[in-house]
Amino acid sequence: MDKVTVAHVKDRFLPKSETFIYTLITSLKQYHAIVLDRYQAQNTTTFPFSEHFSPAFQFSSWGSYAERGTLRIFKVSPYLERVIKQQNVSLIHAHFGQLGALFLPVARRHHLPLITSFYGKDISVFTQDPQWKSRFTGLWECGALFCVLGQNMAADLEKAGCPENKIVILPLSIDMNKFAFTPHPKPAADKITKLLTVGRLIPKKGIDVLLKALASCPESIHLIVAGDGAERQNLELLANKLNLADRVSFTGWVTNEGVSQLMEEVDVFVLASRTDPKTGEAEGTPTVLLEAQAKGLPIITTIHADIPTIINNEAKRFLVPEDNSDLLAVAIQELCTLSAENWLELGHAGRQFVANTHDKNVVGLQLESIYDSLIES
Repeated sequence: MDKVTVAHVKDRFLPKSETFIYTLITSLKQYHAIVLDRYQAQNTTTFPFSEHFSPAFQFSSWGSYAERGTLRIFKVSPYLERVIKQQNVSLIHAHFGQLGALFLPVARRHHLPLITSFYGKDISVFTQDPQWKSRFTGLWECGALFCVLGQNMAADLEKAGCPENKIVILPLSIDMNKFAFTPHPKPAADKITKLLTVGRLIPKKGIDVLLKALASCPESIHLIVAGDGAERQNLELLANKLNLADRVSFTGWVTNEGVSQLMEEVDVFVLASRTDPKTGEAEGTPTVLLEAQAKGLPIITTIHADIPTIINNEAKRFLVPEDNSDLLAVAIQELCTLSAENWLELGHAGRQFVANTHDKNVVGLQLESIYDSLIES
């Protein structure tokens, strides 16, 4: 029997920071997935996907501009709607709230159920934007279902007006095969303890907080910052001001394979996520925390958004309040006092937790179950 076709709507398929969407789409086994996009393809070597449809492929960038304009102004997406008909699409799954709101008229015109997945900024910023309010009001009323990453995000979505009975938690997933477990023994007392943080260098990642925490730690604790972004120069200046030049290295952007390799070479993973003090932007559940646990790294992170829900029970003692460099420094030093045996136990607990709850096959089955319920109804 032919598989039911689901159209995944995603602008700019796919930024390097959105591996989690590619992992989710490619985890489907019982459904036929296609991607609808209004922009040129990007990072196709990293995210190969043959059934990717965009007006930019046939009509160049002008076709992309026209498609975006007609959808935003006239609520019509001519090229992508032809694809929906030709591909016999039975369900539309929009990734990020803004796209769900924009594509609602398309889904209604074709009498298709619309699922919208929210990931963080779309709730903390866009649902609060007056210019988007009427679009989201319509989405809450007519959208079939809304996927969020955790209870905190579910509560925020409900506060934004979404009916509680339409919200379902769908965790982020990772491909465990790409993050093979590596035992991480506790460093000897006379050796350097290497911390790693990975992410875009933007305020919500709290790297300035991490640098201040590091300045309060023994000189034997060093930090690798993997990633790039608008804050890099300021963060490098801060590291110099805190006399950390010899203890901090900024690698710039690193490939997924490079991140996995770094995780094998360091001792601890730290993520100091917080709410952006200027924009109010918050995290969802950072994929990199799942990857670090899958690799067997002890982790230290913050009580922010839904982060506590993706941390194994053994590591919850190293959760600290966001935007607090003093308590982050305490957590780093406390971890370093653990016995070698407890250090290794942390790594094994993290790997098992991710395998049980966030493996792509586990989450893929959950998503297929959601699709089944909508198709049947």
